[in-house]
Amino acid sequence: MKTTLSRILSIEDDRRVRESIVAWLEDSGFEVLEASDGAKGVEVFCEQAPDLVLLDMGLPKLSGLEVLRRIHEHSPETPVVIVSANANISDAIGAFKAGAWDYVIKPILNFDVLEQTIRNCLERLALKEKVRRAEQRYKDLVQNLPVLIFTLDMDLTLRFINDTSLDILGYAPQELIGVPDLFLERIAPEDRNKVREVLEQACQQDAGFSVDFRFRHKNGYQLRLQAKSIGTGCDQNEPSEAPIKGIITDVTERIFLEKVLVQREKLNTLGAVSHELAHEIRNPLMSLGGFAKRLASKHPDIPEAEIILEQAHRLEELMNRISAYVAPVPIKTQAVNISAIMTYCLDRLTPWLVPREMDVRPRLDMSVNDIPSDPDLLTETFASILNHLIGNMEARSKLIIITSQSPSHVTAEFDLANAQTEVLPPDADTLLMPFEEGGGTLALALAYRNLKNLGGMLTFTHKEDGSAVITASLPREQASAPPTE
Repeated sequence: MKTTLSRILSIEDDRRVRESIVAWLEDSGFEVLEASDGAKGVEVFCEQAPDLVLLDMGLPKLSGLEVLRRIHEHSPETPVVIVSANANISDAIGAFKAGAWDYVIKPILNFDVLEQTIRNCLERLALKEKVRRAEQRYKDLVQNLPVLIFTLDMDLTLRFINDTSLDILGYAPQELIGVPDLFLERIAPEDRNKVREVLEQACQQDAGFSVDFRFRHKNGYQLRLQAKSIGTGCDQNEPSEAPIKGIITDVTERIFLEKVLVQREKLNTLGAVSHELAHEIRNPLMSLGGFAKRLASKHPDIPEAEIILEQAHRLEELMNRISAYVAPVPIKTQAVNISAIMTYCLDRLTPWLVPREMDVRPRLDMSVNDIPSDPDLLTETFASILNHLIGNMEARSKLIIITSQSPSHVTAEFDLANAQTEVLPPDADTLLMPFEEGGGTLALALAYRNLKNLGGMLTFTHKEDGSAVITASLPREQASAPPTE
C-alpha cells in the first residue's frame, strides 16, 4: 500500500541514521523531509506542515523534548513518533506526557516495524479526523436547526440549548444554561405551572410530552412556543446527563395567522348575514313600521303601536350599524410609528384620565421600527381601546401600556394590571361584534374592525389574578388588502 500523499519529517542529528530512514520511507511511497537539529526541525515543521514527525530525543541546539513541546503547541493533532537510542522508561513517559504518539528504539533493526508504526499513527490520525468532522457536522446540524433543542435537569434548569435560542428567544445559550429558574421565569405566569406540571408528569410516567406556552422574548414581546419531547419522557438511566430532552418550535406566526383567519371569517360571515338580513328583513320591517305609524295616528290610546314602532326603529339602527361595520374601510398607507401614535392618544385623553385618577404607566419603546399603515385609522383604533378601558375600569385602576416589536410584528399591549374581569368578560370575543347600542363595547368592535382591515389582530388574554391584557398586533410588512364582501 503506497501512501504518496503522506509527508514525513525526520529530525535526526545522525546523518547515516537519517539517510537510512529517508531512503526506506521514500521507497515505501512517503514524501520525506529532513532536519539535522532541533531548531531546524521546528522551522521545517512550521513551514511544511508534515503529516507525521520522527523525532530523535538527543538533538543539538534544541533538545528533543523541547522540540516536541513546540510541535505540540503549534499543531497538537500532528503525530510525533520518538526514535531514540535512550530506552530509559522515564524518558519515554516524559515524551508521552509531552504529546508523543509512539516510541521506537534505535538502532532500528527492522524498518518494517518503523513503517508499520508510522502507518498505524496515520490511520489513527485519519480516524480522529473523521470523528472530528462527524462531530462538527453533528454540531453544525444541531446548532443551526430552525428549532430549539434543549435538555433540562429535574429541577427544570437548562443544561443545553442550541444557538438558535439567540434568533428565537433573544438569549444566547450561555445566558440561559445553568441559570436556575431563568427559563421558567420568562414563561407567562398563566402558563408556568402548566409547563412545570407537564414536564414533571412526563418524568414520573416516563411518557412523552407536548405543551404550548407563552414566553417573553428578551426584547419584551411575547412569543407562542410549543415544546415536545425527543423520545419518550425522561432518560433517568444516565445520571450525568439532563434527563428531560426536547425541541421547542416558535409557533407565534402560525397562531397569529390562524387567529387573523378566524377573525376575518367572522367578519365575512357577519357581512354575508347582514346582506341577507338587509334583503329579507328591511322590506317587512318598513311595512311593520308604516302600519305601526298609521295605527298610532288613528288610535293614539293603544300603547302596543308605539312599542312596535320603537322596536322597528331599533332593528333598523342595528342593521345600519352592522352594514357600516362590515363595509370596506379606505386605507391611506404611510410609514407610522405605533409608539408615537400611542403617545399622541394618551396626550389627548389626559383630561379624561386625570379626574378618574387612573394610574397609566406607558412603557413605550420609541425605537420600534416604522410600519406601513394608516395613521388616522391606527389613531382611531388606539383611542377606541383606551376609551373602552377608561369608561369601564374603576377609578384609580392601573393600566400598563407596552409597545414592542418582533421580527414580523409590532404590538401594543394594554395590561389591566389590577382590573376586574367585568372589563373583559370570559367570553371577550363577543365584544368584537357591533351589537350593543350606545357604544359601550362598540369601541372594541371598531378597533377590531380597523385592525382587521390593516392586516392586524386584536386579542384578549385573561390572567390568573382576574386581570387581563388586550393586545393589538400589526405586521411590519405591507398588509395585504382584505377580501371584498
